[in-house]
Amino acid sequence: MSFPSYLFRYYEFVDYYNFDREVVGVAMNYFDRFISSQQYCEYEHNILATYQTVAATALFLAIKLHATSCEISEEDISALRKRALGKILYGTTKPQDILDMEMNMLYGLDWKVNPPTLHNFAFMFCKFHPLSDICAESGSYLYEATRYQVELAIFMPELLANFNSSVIAYAALKNADEKIYAENPLILTEDGKRSLEAPTLHSEVVMMDPSQVIQCQMMLKRVCQLPDLDYFSDTDRKVSNSPTNVVDFCD
Repeated sequence: MSFPSYLFRYYEFVDYYNFDREVVGVAMNYFDRFISSQQYCEYEHNILATYQTVAATALFLAIKLHATSCEISEEDISALRKRALGKILYGTTKPQDILDMEMNMLYGLDWKVNPPTLHNFAFMFCKFHPLSDICAESGSYLYEATRYQVELAIFMPELLANFNSSVIAYAALKNADEKIYAENPLILTEDGKRSLEAPTLHSEVVMMDPSQVIQCQMMLKRVCQLPDLDYFSDTDRKVSNSPTNVVDFCD
């Protein structure tokens, strides 16, 4: 049993309450770190139930601490958060198991419950990218396409095991960056070109191994075909059943 098997239902749950999907990344971080700190035997009695409790508790704790939304007021978010927590807690046959596991998880995580996530890095890298100041529409695409990739990256254990979150987010940013300039090479003014030539987000400046970034880019490209530049601004587009609500362009 692994956390990715829960990701689909977790994305659905988070989307239902309109929380930011970063919550799923936080829950995954809690789950992986807690499980790696424990010594569960795969032949242990009720091991499946234990993993299910850990997974539910990871989401429970992530929502309690990190559930936000840019589309809903703080007052409404507070009400939705209570409803979501109640749904998780009383959607199980033994609510006390979740509460007990919550304390075990907090101690197992050494109370380190604010991990840097893929979404955090995606937001910060896009914020400091010069393109965001050059063209608002392209800057928006840069961010949405980067988020799209990091959301799918959560389903790729080999990617998460071999690269830091910062490297994955930066590689996703570079893929989106290349897509924009390949399809719209005239977007840059002379000032824009000078901005991009500045070392603000070069891999050496953000202290990343360029070869790792390139390798990560290639792995992302194999599973994440980026949409057209006008995709995220198209209100009539088809909404897919994927956890990221992005059409599977690989089909």
